[in-house]
Amino acid sequence: MVLISKKLAESAAARAIEKSVSVSGCKSAYWFYPGPTLEAPAIVLIHGYRGNHRGLEAIAGALDDFNVYIPDLPGFGKSESFEENHSIQNYANWLSDFITALDLDRKPILLGHSFGSIICAAFAANSNQISMLVLENPVSAPALEGDKVFISKLTEKFFRVIGSVRPSLADWLLKSWPMVRGMSIVMTKTRDRELRAWIHKQHDDNFSDFASTRVALEGYAASISDNVRNYSGKFQVPTLVIIGDRDEITSTEHQQKMTDSIPVRKYLSLHQGIGHLTHYESPALVADDIRTFVTENS
Repeated sequence: MVLISKKLAESAAARAIEKSVSVSGCKSAYWFYPGPTLEAPAIVLIHGYRGNHRGLEAIAGALDDFNVYIPDLPGFGKSESFEENHSIQNYANWLSDFITALDLDRKPILLGHSFGSIICAAFAANSNQISMLVLENPVSAPALEGDKVFISKLTEKFFRVIGSVRPSLADWLLKSWPMVRGMSIVMTKTRDRELRAWIHKQHDDNFSDFASTRVALEGYAASISDNVRNYSGKFQVPTLVIIGDRDEITSTEHQQKMTDSIPVRKYLSLHQGIGHLTHYESPALVADDIRTFVTENS
């Protein structure tokens, strides 16, 4: 299994073309993974909190018949931070500007993973710029409520501490090995040793790629103050929801309720034995879900 995820990510990186565009007052880095032709479907992938474009490269590798675009969100990776707050609405506004700046011939498909799903949902509820929406491991219920509340409450206490100490210590705590590895251990569900080791390495390399403590704190505040369910009733395009039955962030029950609230054509794909990291643990299956979804709605 590790060879599949790792090789897919490596194949995407090998065909990646790094670019940048200035939108919403900041320079935004993104990577283009060309498909076989310019007429291939275009899809924009939006990563989660504290991540960067590399987190979604295994999916890009599996979607080698698509033209894939993955930006680093403002304040993460190589993209500049907002001068204003890193809120869901500011990210949604940025996403609208980013898609416009791509100047594509056709409306793209849009995918958001985790924190990225909230951004994409807020955007999709008030936009006609996309043809289809994919929500991967969406945050579909309030983070501090429900049956998954223990980890969320523990994380909230940690961030309260972060917000109360001097910036240099806060930055060290956020990037510390115990914090990053502890998160990775909790979120990773596979029993495959090689795959677990590869996932931990991905988090070691990419989970601390944020511009400043301010970005990390504002992004966290945004992630717990909003969720996809607040927007799903306003979706205007066919929507695919991809989830893991062992997700520590949102339960299957809440995912089903959110999906049921979508007023247009919707699909729910459940990956058994997988949690919040479908982009690492089952990227080929995610790509198959997307390919089938796009074929049925084109």
